[in-house]
Amino acid sequence: MRIVLAIGGNALLQSDDDGTVESQSLRAFESLSNIIPLLLSREKLLLTHGNGPQVGNALLRAEAGIPQTPHRPLDYLVSDTQGGIGYLLERTLRNIVKKNKGEREIMTMLAQVRVDSKDKSLKNPSKPVGPWFNIDEKENLFSKGWALTQREKGVRRVVPSPKPKEVIELEIIRSLFENRILCITAGGGGTPVIHNSDGWQGVEGVIDKDLVSSILAKELNATHLIIATDVENVWIGPNKDPIGKINTATLRKYYDDGEFPSGSMGPKVQAALNFVKSKNQTTIITSLSNVMQALDGNTGTIVTL
Repeated sequence: MRIVLAIGGNALLQSDDDGTVESQSLRAFESLSNIIPLLLSREKLLLTHGNGPQVGNALLRAEAGIPQTPHRPLDYLVSDTQGGIGYLLERTLRNIVKKNKGEREIMTMLAQVRVDSKDKSLKNPSKPVGPWFNIDEKENLFSKGWALTQREKGVRRVVPSPKPKEVIELEIIRSLFENRILCITAGGGGTPVIHNSDGWQGVEGVIDKDLVSSILAKELNATHLIIATDVENVWIGPNKDPIGKINTATLRKYYDDGEFPSGSMGPKVQAALNFVKSKNQTTIITSLSNVMQALDGNTGTIVTL
């Protein structure tokens, strides 16, 4: 198998965690221990990860430090969290592999992802980042110039999320992948950049990591795109009926009917549809604890042509 595995930010940080590096390390060890057989195997494997909670916290820290510290743009903070989370994941994976007498080499690499400078989302923030706040804090947060989304649980900051076009470091990633080195890359969807007459420039936004993962899976000729989230299955309808094995035509109909919210499951389903174009390609959407069972076809949402 040739696998691109995209893990959500919840694999490191969940709502009831204290957010410290120590707790994230423990959470990472707990989460990644679910895929030990895959880590110890000879399968070609690439790992991407989310950074929504972490980059939101980085924004809070950066803004709280002004004027004592200078302004830091969002693309810089995305790169910052790519490196920090990547280090934490690499360290954890090395410990797991060594503890289980494995031999897989692991490395972390920052990724830049080209976006369109005219992407409409740059003027229409939609990607949730950071913690939830109480609804009664809404006006105060608006006064900071934040764009917000509101749910029953409260309000949350949203930032621009342009569509990914290409991963700049693709050929380096391909070399690592083909040599069975586990590369941790495109954290948080990678750092958004544009190319103009002045060369490469950063863009203040956060790219959806599942959409970038589908690009990487396609370009690396992967057999499996695994999107690990916090639920066992994608569901539909008011009764939240779980989807098991499903073909792209049926899933596309559900997607077009608006079954999947744009702020949560929508991009994951879109990534699955973007990737599965032949009988040799499969997307699995499930929790990290169920990945090994899902690879055997026994659980999760399994998308085929």
